[in-house]
Amino acid sequence: MLGYCLAVVRRLALPALAVGAVCAAAMTAALVLGDGAPWSGAAPEALTAGAGVALAFLAVLTLTTAAGAARTARRYGTALGPGAVALPVVREVRVPAVAGRTAFQLTDSVRYEVEKDPVLRGPEVTAFGHGVLDLTLRGPSDATVFVRVRVTTGPEGTAAVVEARPEAAYKRLDGAACWALARVVEEHAARALRAEAGDGRAEAGDGDGAR
Repeated sequence: MLGYCLAVVRRLALPALAVGAVCAAAMTAALVLGDGAPWSGAAPEALTAGAGVALAFLAVLTLTTAAGAARTARRYGTALGPGAVALPVVREVRVPAVAGRTAFQLTDSVRYEVEKDPVLRGPEVTAFGHGVLDLTLRGPSDATVFVRVRVTTGPEGTAAVVEARPEAAYKRLDGAACWALARVVEEHAARALRAEAGDGRAEAGDGDGAR
């Protein structure tokens, strides 16, 4: 949890500084132009106020985001870490080569596993084809998450890459919704590929994270 909070603070540091700078500039202008205060007296007071606003902004958003992420983690039975902040979330599953099965067939197996999950809220398939499965999922607090699963297979092995991102491109903090849902879809992909491989030796883990 601490690692997650620190990652949120790093993500919010620049926006908080920008908010504080705007507040300090506005207060300086109000003191100098409105009240006729000298620059030497107005600047320190405005900088102090701007720093206070920046810290308050940082604290409030960090606490609210961490609280939402903690609820998400409890709901899906996972432990929060710094990786839950990075977007898009990328997870990867690998199994030995699956003989006699095409990427389309393997993708269909993953789709079937995802659609029968009672925890996921109405997964909507928006694209389905040869090695590609696009899903729209409803996360905690009605957050909309786009998930893409890419399945590749060959003589060296079979892999599924799960990538999750929020619906709103500007939303860089999603309360771990993408992270949690990517892990759920990853688990289903691993289960489907293990069943196809027939030996239960799937390897799953984090991908590259934010790009």
